[in-house]
Amino acid sequence: MPDQLALEFPVDDVRRRFPALERAGPFVFFDNAAGAQIPDTVLEAVTDHLLARNVQRGGPYRQSREVDAMIGRARESVAAFVNACGADEVAFGLNATSFIRAISLAVGQTLGSRPEIVLSDLDHEANIATWLALERAGARIVWWRARVGDDGARLHTADLGPLVTERTRLVACTMASNATGSLVDVADVAWRAHAVGAEVFLDAVHYAPHGPIDVQALDCDYLVCSGYKVFAPHMGFAWCRREAINRLPTFREDFIPDVTPDKLEAGTYAYENVAGMEAAVGYLEHLGRRCHPGRATRAEALRVAMTTIAAYERGPCMASPPPSACATASRRCASAWRVSTRRRSRQALRDATSVSAAAICTRRG
Repeated sequence: MPDQLALEFPVDDVRRRFPALERAGPFVFFDNAAGAQIPDTVLEAVTDHLLARNVQRGGPYRQSREVDAMIGRARESVAAFVNACGADEVAFGLNATSFIRAISLAVGQTLGSRPEIVLSDLDHEANIATWLALERAGARIVWWRARVGDDGARLHTADLGPLVTERTRLVACTMASNATGSLVDVADVAWRAHAVGAEVFLDAVHYAPHGPIDVQALDCDYLVCSGYKVFAPHMGFAWCRREAINRLPTFREDFIPDVTPDKLEAGTYAYENVAGMEAAVGYLEHLGRRCHPGRATRAEALRVAMTTIAAYERGPCMASPPPSACATASRRCASAWRVSTRRRSRQALRDATSVSAAAICTRRG
């Protein structure tokens, strides 16, 4: 089934939806881990917002009410993307790192008899340094170490067992390593943490562009993501279990309600980029319905889209380009080399020719 999904992926039609690819000429955008390109509908949504309603939310006039309505739709869209119980569990802001910092500061005020935070050495620095800073507040860091084997460095949940105890406040880990690409069985992490009364914080940034997310099935408590990794402009979102986030003493102005999502949205964020995030989810929903028509719900269409993307990225279309693609790639090598000399991160926008370009340039480097 995955191979069939990969073969059915409409990569040529998908690439035509991205204006930057049309304008790039021989340049190959291959550092997708730093941020993806955006489809045409996302660009249109951002432009429309800036032209028609570039105002503050919460006002009585039409344009301000339209901003409120757009944010509400965007929350519903992201809630469907991560299969949240409700749209009020979704907050918007600058990026995943800023949400990690905000939530970690609040967690640091609630340690009490549970001073231990479990971190992994396979995580991005953003999901390490923010928690290490809590040592000044009395936190004790417990390290969950990766094992290095023939298949690279991986986190094994069996190793987590002895680390989580009645003194554990929270386990923070990634869904997929930004360094190795290895996946973590985060549902098992949640089961082990919850068994001792601890919470689970997930960094979904490096996984989100490559597969479906279901926070209910994962049974996590907090999940953060940067929307610009999943075809949106530069912004971030956080999903937090309603009961968990409402207990935390997050920073907020006095006039901001002490409930989700308001309590995590300090200050004014870039509403136009939230409009782009709504459009990015719409793009993925359309892709899911295009690949497999007849899906009844939005959540189903999004799950199909992300499952199909995952199959395509694992499939032969990405791994074994034809000789003709290699010949074309050699002529594009200089531009590809300037894009990324060390980290080459693939995404479902890639076709065989662009994959070949990076591979050839790496060999020449």
